[in-house]
Amino acid sequence: MSKWKKMLRNYEDAIDFEYDAYSEENTIKTPSPYFNWIFANKSHGIPKGSTVLFGSKPKSGKSLLIQAIIGQMHQDDPEGEAIVFNTEQRGFLQAGAISTIDENRWTVYDTNRPEDIGDRFEQDILPMIQDGFPLRIVAIDSLNRVGGTKTMAEGRSVNDHLMGDKALTLQRVLEKIVPICRRHKITLIGTCQIRANLDAGSHGPKEKLGINWDTKHTFDYFLSAERAGAKEDKVDVRGNAFENESVKDARGNKDITGHKIYIKMLESSVGTPGRAGVLTFDYKKGIVNQYEELFELGKSTGFIKLAPGKKAGTYLVGDKEVFGKANAAEFMLDPELAKAVIKHAKSMDAAFGEVKK
Repeated sequence: MSKWKKMLRNYEDAIDFEYDAYSEENTIKTPSPYFNWIFANKSHGIPKGSTVLFGSKPKSGKSLLIQAIIGQMHQDDPEGEAIVFNTEQRGFLQAGAISTIDENRWTVYDTNRPEDIGDRFEQDILPMIQDGFPLRIVAIDSLNRVGGTKTMAEGRSVNDHLMGDKALTLQRVLEKIVPICRRHKITLIGTCQIRANLDAGSHGPKEKLGINWDTKHTFDYFLSAERAGAKEDKVDVRGNAFENESVKDARGNKDITGHKIYIKMLESSVGTPGRAGVLTFDYKKGIVNQYEELFELGKSTGFIKLAPGKKAGTYLVGDKEVFGKANAAEFMLDPELAKAVIKHAKSMDAAFGEVKK
């Protein structure tokens, strides 16, 4: 390396070309094989320091997905910490919903004041990070509820409509947080609402992410999360409904214990857009029934095939012939077969993220 190159790369913000952003140790996993797969890199994970945006309709499970990711990070990283800014100010109602979360290693702030988010992160939390605080994930849930600086000023009337105030304020909040997250390899997760797309006309998409263009440019991954509504999505692979058999309401309806979520990578700056999957969310346990996901992922990537010349519904799982979708899916409860499916799926994305030596 020339002396000029050494001088140029001596700055703190110079990129280290030896750093592998897509290696196993430099990515954060979710508890869902399908969720991991849609990030389309060789480790099937969220690169540390990247930015992820969840968009969905109300009550689809965005907040629960964030908690599930934090819970998985806590299981994988014995030191990792997380911070959530709950701008909808319902964190006190949601905290502790996912059993995998270590309550000693995450902090939730119920606030929508921009100074409580941007200034606090820059002035109070950054010095802690520089001192060794092992922060791995920061979430803003949701971006739509971050208040505008002028609108929230003391004495301002609700009748004062200040055009562009919220958009500019959110932009400034992200300008403070994102560079810190990038430099210290902290993953930033944001959520936003899905809104009607009134500008699209009769032939355009009916819905869009409810954020401005500058905010969109901030995020590397755009994901949608929807409550899956098909008939088969109301039951597990054996046909069991997500209901509590022992609790019924006045009309005899059983308590619902979970639902399936359809996730899709809408757009990606660093991967393949368009990938989608379905996961099962239990309201107490978090993401469950991963063996069903592995079966579907195995089919979609060619690891599991229909057995040629056999009765319809007979699958080849490894070197075994299995009849019936439910029986074949339960083969994925075997840890070795589960690892084999994931390894096969990762091999198909191995070229993405390779570092040239």
